[in-house]
Amino acid sequence: MALHRNNWVVIGIGGVTCGGKTSLAARLRAAARPLAVLHQDAYFLPDDSPRHTYIPELKHNNYDILSALDMERMMDDIHAIMRGELKVDPSRVPNEAPDTLGPLPSAPPAEPFTLPGKQFLVLEGLTVLNYPPIMELCDLRYYFVLEYEECLRRRLYRLYDPPDVPGYFELCVWPEHVKYRAEIEKDVRVKLLDGTYASVHETVMEDIRHLAT
Repeated sequence: MALHRNNWVVIGIGGVTCGGKTSLAARLRAAARPLAVLHQDAYFLPDDSPRHTYIPELKHNNYDILSALDMERMMDDIHAIMRGELKVDPSRVPNEAPDTLGPLPSAPPAEPFTLPGKQFLVLEGLTVLNYPPIMELCDLRYYFVLEYEECLRRRLYRLYDPPDVPGYFELCVWPEHVKYRAEIEKDVRVKLLDGTYASVHETVMEDIRHLAT
């Protein structure tokens, strides 16, 4: 079956941990139709995979790098979704975080935004935009940023499986984010989003509506 690329608007949401990626994806699901969300967190390699990078001083894998994820499988699923061969379970949000953008509306908008003949696909995760095939696939690209102190504060309230070990944030989470953010900032196609700004979803929806003009 052919890949019906022209039938889709693909939105990439990457960026800092606890920045608001999952919250934004949930808000877009409520505001636009039809829309599917694919979470990068669903593609972590098994903990015992030899492909992981092990940090001896932490006795812990580094889960904040692209090589910790099966990105080839994620791309296969993206293509299957776009061919109509795979449906995304909207109830499955891996490692779901508290909504950093405030409470969601109690009900979706009465008239969600639509584009005739188009479906929306949101690809969300720390490093989705650092994976070149996904970066090139996206029509709209967003990257969340936070200052170190705010990121650390939010991270302390998150529960991870496996849980963070002492020193993991300082040795892995933040340095990897700085590295990946530097890559992203070189690409003018990506819009940086301040993770402390409660109305970032309105900025994104404005961009989506402009696609109709």
